[in-house]
Amino acid sequence: MANVTPAHETEGIALLLTTVSRLHRRLGDFTTGLHIAYDFGDGSGLVPSLFVEEHPAGPELRLEHRFGFFARGDADGSELRFRAGVTVTPAGYVVTAAVEADLELPRGEYGAGVHTLHRERAVRSSLTDALSLLEEQVAAVCAMDDVPGRLGFATR
Repeated sequence: MANVTPAHETEGIALLLTTVSRLHRRLGDFTTGLHIAYDFGDGSGLVPSLFVEEHPAGPELRLEHRFGFFARGDADGSELRFRAGVTVTPAGYVVTAAVEADLELPRGEYGAGVHTLHRERAVRSSLTDALSLLEEQVAAVCAMDDVPGRLGFATR
């Protein structure tokens, strides 16, 4: 027997994928702009990723745009991560966004270690409400254009 998905579920899946794709491009434009505007140093790079992961709570669709960079004397790389995603759970849709710096050595305002510069998490009962919130969260993350400066990176 064929696996047939009801029309309302197909519409929801299409809405989820098109929204996430659009937000991935928006976050990509933002992080690319940061990469152009700031000197992250030799050997630095920007890696945009889209993850689909299965968790005990349910499937997660997550955007992650990660800068990798090295400080003088830093044998291991440090990272600056911009993230946003939605997890589908039996209780609803968990929407998260975060900006994190994982520093091997002190940099700018921050000491070595993992620093959460921004974090939002909320649960919504409908997919449309969850995607609206995800759009708001991505907009908030994309407004954080001062983060590289706070980490001590100079503009070009």
